[in-house]
Amino acid sequence: MNAVALSETVLENARPEVAEWLAEYVVRHGGFVGSVHLSEPAEDGEIVLVAAYNLPPGVVNGAAVVVIGKGMAGVTAERRAPIGISDLQTDTSGVARPPARASHAKGSVTLPVFAPDDPEKLVAVVGLGFAEHREFTDEEIAKFGEDAATVLTVA
Repeated sequence: MNAVALSETVLENARPEVAEWLAEYVVRHGGFVGSVHLSEPAEDGEIVLVAAYNLPPGVVNGAAVVVIGKGMAGVTAERRAPIGISDLQTDTSGVARPPARASHAKGSVTLPVFAPDDPEKLVAVVGLGFAEHREFTDEEIAKFGEDAATVLTVA
């Protein structure tokens, strides 16, 4: 067996309390994978992964530090707006990076979370993936985003 170990960066940035919140969030919304990136303790122009749910170690390692503007989480941080992709496995938009396909997610959404006292300050990006193809409605994305903001209770 050729197991992939989690990188030192992933282990250093891991936040168990956020991972617990994320597991509940993913299950609550019927997803099967998820992630939380925070803007701190990241360097300027980056976000760091602090929690992942049901993602393969190779995907987790690849998402450990994300440059703003790269991949779904990075583009969400750059645009400061949610991004929904109906099928990550067949997406050709260029937003999702090819290694993300290893998550086996199809319908995927990433949601920005802002500081409650400063709506311009990005604090987190929450990712949620589903096993099936999914066309996200504005109402669904708003619901996921509102609930994603509760990560601030533990982050």
